[in-house]
Amino acid sequence: MNKYVLIIALLTLQLSYGQNQEQQATQQNIENTKPKALASFIVFSITDQSNAEEYLKFKEKYNVNIKFESCAVDVSLFSKAKKNNKELANLLTEQYGTAWMEELPCGLVGVDLEK
Repeated sequence: MNKYVLIIALLTLQLSYGQNQEQQATQQNIENTKPKALASFIVFSITDQSNAEEYLKFKEKYNVNIKFESCAVDVSLFSKAKKNNKELANLLTEQYGTAWMEELPCGLVGVDLEK
């Protein structure tokens, strides 16, 4: 009798483990098919020019948005923008060399655009 109980318990655990693995695989597939968030440079300006043609071309070609913030800048936002822009610029340079810099329609805080 104890053998049968042990066999049933092991089969139940095995089935449960298999279902859990399937659920995890399904969850990973869902995560992989979600659209990736669009990366954004942060620019400080009086006006939002994100719908201007040169900004839209840059966004489409490099899949990088340019997010306009108010020209009234606080220290924490300025630091965040410097770090964000530098990291994103490094990624673009790794992928495209410095060619992207020539097409960037504005200056960036934290990024030396010298080619």
